[in-house]
Amino acid sequence: MQNERPTPLVEDSEQTRRKLAAWLSEKRGLPVDIPALTIPESSGMSNVTLLFDTHWTEGGKACSESCVGRLQPEIERPVFPSYDLGLQYEVMASIGRHSDIPVPELRGLELDPSLLGVQFYVMKHTPGPIPGDMPPYNMDGWMVHDTTEAQRATLWRAAVETMGRLHRLDYRTLGFAHLADPGATPLQQQLAYWQNYLEWAMEGSGHAICQSALDWLYANQPGSEPTVLCWGDARLGNLIFRPSLDGIAAVLDWEMAVLGNPVQDLAWFNYLDATFSEGLGMPRLEGLPGYEETVSQWEEASGYSARDYDYYLVFAGMRYGLLLSRIMLATGQDDQVQGNFACQLLQKRMAEII
Repeated sequence: MQNERPTPLVEDSEQTRRKLAAWLSEKRGLPVDIPALTIPESSGMSNVTLLFDTHWTEGGKACSESCVGRLQPEIERPVFPSYDLGLQYEVMASIGRHSDIPVPELRGLELDPSLLGVQFYVMKHTPGPIPGDMPPYNMDGWMVHDTTEAQRATLWRAAVETMGRLHRLDYRTLGFAHLADPGATPLQQQLAYWQNYLEWAMEGSGHAICQSALDWLYANQPGSEPTVLCWGDARLGNLIFRPSLDGIAAVLDWEMAVLGNPVQDLAWFNYLDATFSEGLGMPRLEGLPGYEETVSQWEEASGYSARDYDYYLVFAGMRYGLLLSRIMLATGQDDQVQGNFACQLLQKRMAEII
């Protein structure tokens, strides 16, 4: 896969800097200065990331804070057909209000695109390491070179524990009852979304592997499922760990948050790890707990049964296969649209489960 950022560069960073400073000044009620903006090369696959420091004077004292801005992408062939930054922001805000799940401290949301040309939000920078995606954390980076096997196990278990505690939260108390459709189950809503996504993402060309998985998922839906607010993109790469490597500093990237069976987060968590190891023909990182142990820990932490785990492994494989296929199509790698490693692993899992 090409190491490209599928999001636009901020064309006029100086103008963006000035506008952001004025916007934050209004939010704080004090003059705020932003000396410079940085766009990291590893900016996310969907939202543009800006890094910047803010400076202001309050009560005669000089103050400063490092911040992160997330901007809605505006490109010809995006990963998703639409982006709801308002929902992402509200999920983090609500979880921060109603639980001890660590999320970034939020500094403001702007839904009027007239200021920067797109919607955006700003949050305080949370210090700490994040496992890499490119290259994957099991191949290179700080988890390979700067951690012991015991530390890796601690980080993995902290992630699973945090995920389990998230799933204990009542989505109604969090304020997301409006996401439910009275005419369909959460799973039916999601399957309909991914069917529509397949048709949009493949631009009319279809996708035999993922369509086969979707057909099976439609025909084998579990009954009487629990409903919670799911993280949607539960994986190590969406966590900031404490610099001390003894726990989670912040849970990131809620753009796929959705109501559903909590097992789907567990299955996605394990499946994505397998994709970056087994899917790439690489060993798992030594020290990480096994998948069966992970399932048992999650059941204890969440209070739910993982009885539908195999179903949601196929669901995870279909979703990730479609997302990676969309990226391949959007970046001109047509030969990898159905031949990529994620789709190959999906075929393997379907042969094992179905």
